[in-house]
Amino acid sequence: MRILCCFILSALSTVASAELIQVGSGVARWGLFKVYDAAFYTEANLTLEQALADNTAARLELCYARKLTVDTFIEGAQLGLPAQLTPEMEQAVQRLHSAYQPVQQGDCYHLSFTPEQGTQLFLNGRELVTVTTPGFKAHYFGIWLGAQPLSATLKRDLSQGLLR
Repeated sequence: MRILCCFILSALSTVASAELIQVGSGVARWGLFKVYDAAFYTEANLTLEQALADNTAARLELCYARKLTVDTFIEGAQLGLPAQLTPEMEQAVQRLHSAYQPVQQGDCYHLSFTPEQGTQLFLNGRELVTVTTPGFKAHYFGIWLGAQPLSATLKRDLSQGLLR
């Protein structure tokens, strides 16, 4: 019975991810240096606001062109997150940050959200953490796609296929 449940959950997960389409991609740079390639996937025919809502599946893929430390990830995230977070949201952010691992050239982080499971962080296909705090998706995906993103150019590129 347990194997059947796992098989069904795996099949449902595959079906859910099959509904996602790539709506944009771009390159993150620090000065002249390429840091990572990024791609954003979500459901078809959505606005950015809808894509960041807690009822919409989404995935952000970041594949690195150079090695980076955990501190670099956390510093970058802090720049893109709101200055004031609720204690619950701060705890959720800290939970995700504690799961970060350093990357080498060619490594890929995937930040995936499904309404039933929450926000999951994967490194090279291996799940590191799941955060189920309501509203976390909008805050964390907002680092790249929110009102004050790390890069306006990258936000434009990642959201180019969304409805205006």
